[in-house]
Amino acid sequence: MIETFVNYCKQNFDLNGALYAETYYSLPICLIGCVYSLRAKYFLVCVPVVKRYAFAYMGTNCQSASDTLSDFVKHIDEAGGCGEFAEKVLKNKQKLSGRLKTEICYELAQNLLALNINTLEDFRNFPNTAILENAIKMVKGIGQAGLNYLFMLAGDPNRCKPDVHIHHCVKDALGKDISDSECQELFTSAVALLKKDYPSLTVRKLDGIIWEKYQAHR
Repeated sequence: MIETFVNYCKQNFDLNGALYAETYYSLPICLIGCVYSLRAKYFLVCVPVVKRYAFAYMGTNCQSASDTLSDFVKHIDEAGGCGEFAEKVLKNKQKLSGRLKTEICYELAQNLLALNINTLEDFRNFPNTAILENAIKMVKGIGQAGLNYLFMLAGDPNRCKPDVHIHHCVKDALGKDISDSECQELFTSAVALLKKDYPSLTVRKLDGIIWEKYQAHR
């Protein structure tokens, strides 16, 4: 299965190519980018929402490191709660698992703050990954794809986001679909083999290369 997927990647993708990838330095932006990308069109929905938050609180600069999670929670509280924040600031009232995406972001922020995580650096340097993952997965609406994508946005190069495009690719390559956790294992093993010919390749980069091609054609 791994060799089949490796050969498919070699034949269908430019594994040395550049790719579109947002680099964020603010943990609130990572939360928003993660949650608003789930079950939504990335460029049509997620990117504008991120820009609206940055316009309101970060001098329009999405790459600023200025906002912390405590700032984020304060912004929502001062706006009158998640509903008002979604309507007036983010101008998006999408729901996930029956909840406003803003509510999911708010609960994520609270769970991370309970672990004394307030900045992107805090997130990256947290000493116990299992505890961190559990705090994230406790939030209704965050599955394996959302969990992995949050880590990816925070800079983890060894994860993939098994969204609809990744699953389409896997099915095209293998003739069948597999679970989210199996996608992560497949990508990790495939990159270990592909690195012999593509030394700069990471799981995150392979995910991005595949995502770019598939989202452009679907």
